[in-house]
Amino acid sequence: MSAPGVNAAAPAAKAETDAAVVAGRGALFIGFAKIYFMVSGLVQQVGLNHVLGAVEYGAFGVVNSVISIVNNTIVQATVQSVSKFTAEDDRRAGAVQRAGLRMQAVVGSAVGLAFFAGAALFARFEGAPLDAPYFRIAAAIPFLYAVYAVYVGSANGLRRFHVQASFDIGFSTMKTVLLLGLGAVFAVKGAFVGFATAAAAILVVAARKMRLPAEGPAFPAARLVPYMGGVAVYALLLNLALLYDQPLLQHFAAVVDPSRAPVTSGQYFALRTLALLPYQALIVITFVIFPLVSQSTFAEDSGATRAYVSQTMRLALILASAMGLALAARPGALLAIAYKPEYGVGATALPILVAGECCLALLGVACSILNAAGRTRATVTLMAVTVAVGASASAILVPRTTPGAPMLVAAASATSLGMAAGLVASLAVLRARLGGGLPPATVARVAVSLAAAVLVGRFLPAHGKLLGLATIAVVVVVYAAGLVVLGEFGAEDKAKLRRILRRSR
Repeated sequence: MSAPGVNAAAPAAKAETDAAVVAGRGALFIGFAKIYFMVSGLVQQVGLNHVLGAVEYGAFGVVNSVISIVNNTIVQATVQSVSKFTAEDDRRAGAVQRAGLRMQAVVGSAVGLAFFAGAALFARFEGAPLDAPYFRIAAAIPFLYAVYAVYVGSANGLRRFHVQASFDIGFSTMKTVLLLGLGAVFAVKGAFVGFATAAAAILVVAARKMRLPAEGPAFPAARLVPYMGGVAVYALLLNLALLYDQPLLQHFAAVVDPSRAPVTSGQYFALRTLALLPYQALIVITFVIFPLVSQSTFAEDSGATRAYVSQTMRLALILASAMGLALAARPGALLAIAYKPEYGVGATALPILVAGECCLALLGVACSILNAAGRTRATVTLMAVTVAVGASASAILVPRTTPGAPMLVAAASATSLGMAAGLVASLAVLRARLGGGLPPATVARVAVSLAAAVLVGRFLPAHGKLLGLATIAVVVVVYAAGLVVLGEFGAEDKAKLRRILRRSR
């Protein structure tokens, strides 16, 4: 007869292995979709940059930033709420979905109408009253996103990551084609019409694919409201943290020098497009870890939760550092490849903004874990600190500079300061509430590897597009080699990877 301890440990070990495989497969599916999303997003922004003038490109960037704050808030709050209550008990997935659809039809309609009615106010605040028609066209998108996000939440909660990935890829493709096609013909208005049309099309696809059967008792929408309310406030603050710097820059630049404000705004929008890549990449991790932490905390399995937290933050730090290094190693070369020559003025500001966005990416992962554990009050506080510090710094630093390179550096510095403050606070909260966080050994190895890569980069050629790309590749390889040599990736990591690859065939 086996010892009791062995019998008790075997199911736990199997459950941990199965969870790791599910997480790994999910990361592969959603990871590919997010890479596709990021590439298509770059194609959209670079393409628009070439079909629109600098002033029109700046107008698109400002309106898109404002509308994205609302869209992203609705999507994140809806997906996480539907996913959480679905993951806790798969049997009520259909009931949760129906409750979500009823609620989001009302919320989406209200937000869309408010945006349409307030278009002139938004445009006047930005010092660009002629942008009001763009806000009115974009007002349809929040309603479409609100309903679509319910179906994405169902797929995520049921761990159907391949379905969720297919939605991302389909929407990215349709948005790219329609936004650029109509934008080339009808300028900014056409771009937003293409955006809205793509959102309507993916909603139809998602409704056909993920409409769940109406079985079992109804799930009361009132249960969704408190949790969704907390997540919505957090998501609003998160998206403010992601996007507030663009409208603020436009506002302050218009006050300092109205004639140069549109061009400076367009230049900063180009910087943000590149700097946001680490955050967009790490969204993969949040989608995969969210249902797993929801299950472990619902089951009160503190050991599993602690392991999820530490391993997730470890992976997030490694990936964010790699992407940040790639973007910051040769900023002039990246800007020269992606944009017209006049955008090269932002080369000094790009590494600063990239560092801040890497902090925000890690902060987003930490807050997703806390939300999955039901700690929405903590995440709201963390994002409030991030936005308050960054916006206050912007109000102090940006108006004291002139449009152009100095203002770009000031805006990037202020934004990054807020994001760094939020990250530091989130690590303390994770450790106190869930017992996990960034492993100190991983932090040390990443720091040493980054230092070695930066040192090597200083001795490599600094001019030219091709040499710039070659330098980026070399420093990233040096960083990865440093992690391997220092022993960051052990036998356990290799074993998990083999299991994930076998299950994914």
